[in-house]
Amino acid sequence: MKTLQVKTLLVKTLSMNTLQVKILHQFLLLTLAILVVSCGPARSDQVPVAELPDPAIYALTVNELPEVGFPWQQTYNQTTTEQGYKWSYLAYQAYQPGNLGAELDSGFAVNNDVVLYEADVSRDELPQPPYTLGDIQGISWKSVSQPHQLGDKSAVWKTTIGDMLTPAWWLEFYQGHAYVKVSLLGFPDQIAPAILYGLGDIVSSRLPSSVDNLRSDAATQVATQPLPPLTATPDASPLVGITPTPLRVPELAPQDTQPPLYYTAPPGEIGMVTFLDDTGSQLTDGIKGADDFLADQGYGSAYEWVGWTDLTEPVTLTFTFEGDSNIASLEIGFNHREGLGIFVPQIVTINGVDFELSADEVPNNQRKDVVFKGPFSGPEVQIVLQSRGRGWILVDEVHFTPK
Repeated sequence: MKTLQVKTLLVKTLSMNTLQVKILHQFLLLTLAILVVSCGPARSDQVPVAELPDPAIYALTVNELPEVGFPWQQTYNQTTTEQGYKWSYLAYQAYQPGNLGAELDSGFAVNNDVVLYEADVSRDELPQPPYTLGDIQGISWKSVSQPHQLGDKSAVWKTTIGDMLTPAWWLEFYQGHAYVKVSLLGFPDQIAPAILYGLGDIVSSRLPSSVDNLRSDAATQVATQPLPPLTATPDASPLVGITPTPLRVPELAPQDTQPPLYYTAPPGEIGMVTFLDDTGSQLTDGIKGADDFLADQGYGSAYEWVGWTDLTEPVTLTFTFEGDSNIASLEIGFNHREGLGIFVPQIVTINGVDFELSADEVPNNQRKDVVFKGPFSGPEVQIVLQSRGRGWILVDEVHFTPK
């Protein structure tokens, strides 16, 4: 009897020891996992690019910009996905031309970049601002002390550019998986720091506080900010006669061209860049622009494009030929980018014949040659472009095909 009791007690003791060993083993594994997470790289901090949200959801909107006395216009809105990150660039401009002999032009600009990386970049070194801004070379930046820090690491620089010594300020910071840049152009030094930090705080407050927030933000849609019209939309003019539909034909070979001797046209206007006809022949020089109208194809940003707002209404282009022309058709290269206020004309009138264009005759965010079938004859061909009452019309080339 005693032997049986001893055996039973021994079995219970062994069972308890086995349970304790299992508990101890699990505790040690948990402790080791915690140590690995705290001491080594955290794999959970990696967020694949496909799971990153659109960085534009954190960026500044036109309604958050400082009051400068005249309306802001969005001049650029782009989101790019690259290996390891997503990048968003938004730019805004407020411009008021001066009165001849009375006051100077006034212009302000705010640019905002937000970059989201797969990995935590908060401890990376901040890059220096570029030494080139557009066509302006040799920019010399001066570091500014920061009474107000942003993110995990931040820096502020300032410089002056141009003959008028226009002030430019540059703030950038890292916060977790995000890099942010806010730059100002045209704001006096007395008020620029407060505006710069205020805008930086807006973006910083939106950035995700954890990887879980970052992933959940991927479902957030970017709210489209409508561009305020430059002026009230005029009433549509009644069409005269028939309104033929533009024909789409394959791009023509260079020898199928009847070039004009010369043309007269409004010189263009200045917006986010200069949309001027610098040579007086850019509409017939054979150089076409790109879908990204700001692209530099070797002649400078947006060189190929001549642009007009409804301040030049209507836009009248008159092409003069040697003798009587005998044009079977002509094509006009337009750009369409609604996010930046660039639209296809509503009506194109060629030698008195009206062609009505749909708003998407050129797909959004693209450049396209729109073909108009003639015949058009006479020593001159006059083209009149009527806007939709807002934004810009951009033209890069006008091409004439003989019969």
